[in-house]
This record gives sequence, structure tokens and C-alpha cells, in this order.
Amino acid sequence: MTNKKSEIFTYLHTRAHNGSIFWRLLYACYCTFVLHCDISYRVKIGEGFQIFHGASSTIVSPSTIIGKNVTLRQNTTIGAKGFDGEDDSPVIEDNVTIGPNSCIIGGIRVGKGAVIGAGAVVVKDVPQYSVVVGNPARVIKTLTDE
Repeated sequence: MTNKKSEIFTYLHTRAHNGSIFWRLLYACYCTFVLHCDISYRVKIGEGFQIFHGASSTIVSPSTIIGKNVTLRQNTTIGAKGFDGEDDSPVIEDNVTIGPNSCIIGGIRVGKGAVIGAGAVVVKDVPQYSVVVGNPARVIKTLTDE
């Protein structure tokens, strides 16, 4: 997503999350027809959220919590594990980078400053400042908190 599209997304998401049906419909149309993604207005998203390389096929569960300065790449799925209505969506802490084609599933927590590698399938908690890759995702490196 270009910077302009990120700005429009953030503007519309904020108004839809806190606003009227008009803003929710406008936001839904923008996500569906312009960005080609499914990110509910109910998702709690912190400041500095960005999607790079297009939002195409990005799906985020409505009860997901996304911290500040989180970066997503294309074709990312962040969602609940089950279909029985229980609230088991992920929590993504601040300053996390998520690579393309990644899946983050279930009531897990991705720690502050973590990096999720391309194509990773994350089904367990990710420690702060770690790099995870693979299916299932495993820690391959620990970063400093710089």
C-alpha cells in the first residue's frame, strides 16, 4: 500500500471504529474494492499501522488487537482458531513486522519488536524481539531492544 493509501486506510478505520454506519460502509467499500482486503472496522489498531506491497488478500479477525507501528505485508491472515464464537484472536504488540503470506492463528500474543518471516505459520506465543520462521513458526534469532 502506498503511503497515501495507508493514510486513507487509517483515516477511514478510525472513523469507522468510532463512528456511524456511513463511515463503516465507506470503510468497508474502500477495503473491499480498493485494497482487496478484509480488515474489520472492529479491529483495534494502534498508530503507525502500515501495509506494504498492497493489502491484497490480507484478512484480520474482528477481535484482533494490533499495537502501534505494526507493519503487514500482503496475503497475511491474522485470525481466530475456532468457529464456535469464542474470542481467541491474536494480540500483536508494538513494533512488530509481519512478512508476506504469513498466518497468525489463535489466541496468541506476538511480543513487542518481533519479526514474523515470510510464509510463517504462527500458532504459539512469540517472545519479544524474536525472529520466527517456518511452519510451524520457530524462533531462529533474538534481537536486541534497540
